[in-house]
Amino acid sequence: MSSAKSISFWQKLDFLPAVFQISCETLAAAIWWPLRGEKAPRTFKRHILLTLMRKTFARLSTKQLQLITGSTESNYIAWTRAQKIPFQSIEIPHLNTKAFWIGDAQADNVLLYFHGGGYAMPGSDAHFTLHSQLVSQATQLEKSVAVLALQYDLAPAAHYPRQLTQAVELLRYAITDLKKSPGQILLGGDSAGGNLVFGVLSHILHPHPSIAPIKLSTPLRAAFVSSPVVRFGFTAERFRLNEIFEPSPVSTLKEWITNFLGTSGTDSWNEPGQNDAEWWKGLTDVVKEILITVATDEVMAEDIQEMASKVTTVYTELTLFSSKNDFHAEPGIGLAVGLEESESTRVIKSWVMERLP
Repeated sequence: MSSAKSISFWQKLDFLPAVFQISCETLAAAIWWPLRGEKAPRTFKRHILLTLMRKTFARLSTKQLQLITGSTESNYIAWTRAQKIPFQSIEIPHLNTKAFWIGDAQADNVLLYFHGGGYAMPGSDAHFTLHSQLVSQATQLEKSVAVLALQYDLAPAAHYPRQLTQAVELLRYAITDLKKSPGQILLGGDSAGGNLVFGVLSHILHPHPSIAPIKLSTPLRAAFVSSPVVRFGFTAERFRLNEIFEPSPVSTLKEWITNFLGTSGTDSWNEPGQNDAEWWKGLTDVVKEILITVATDEVMAEDIQEMASKVTTVYTELTLFSSKNDFHAEPGIGLAVGLEESESTRVIKSWVMERLP
């Protein structure tokens, strides 16, 4: 669900000058790359791809971006056709919410995945490819897992806590309708999707006042997040200095979060990095293990590291992996722009495989 349908004629006409401007600015960045020294992505290809994404997000409005990126469902349909595999989905009727299968819906274990994109962009073929690779690798190891990729509603057409409600209800669906025990369920997400993972874990610990509680009989099997959004300030000097390593400009991040929150303020569920260690007590009874991957140079790195430090004072089963070679949420982005498999992606795959029964 997005607001792309309400785009005006003038916004459509604006695509032509936008493409010209983005192309010129990317070309200029290519010319200046040799002079950037260490303050630039590690390869020319990465520099150009990150610049192109950053300039595109900066120049186009959210409605324009949503028009050209489609929806999670349309992207999933296109991906299944390209892969020549069946379209498989589930629906939570009372929420008008869908999720899409990657792998055998009868698999023993299920990974509930929440995509990134600042709550403004849909799930992409890169996400589905990552899911497919996880499923294939598990099959090779004679393990059984499938992925349910959630299509949550996008901002600004939908605001918090709608997306958290959808994520919580997908977990409830997995337990009540799919008859999975919590020990057969994994959670995963990148960027905003990582924010949702921590929102769901927080809800199990401390039920959100507008969402029905979930009681687990046993802890969830595992949860992994790539570059989770944990704080919304975006004001530290690091955000200005390290923006060159990012796929999205800080101004766009601020706009997306503002659209996501709507009239709601920040709270302990949507901004997990603000919580003290006391909030996370009892996490051992919610999830057996957590993996966080982060890019050392990304603008949110310090916020993520600070939150991980607080959590580990009361929860010992958290692993934090930092990569100097990756950028923000690369496991959910890199495959879409033709990059080689990232360090974080390899770590996630290995970590998940080791935790599947």
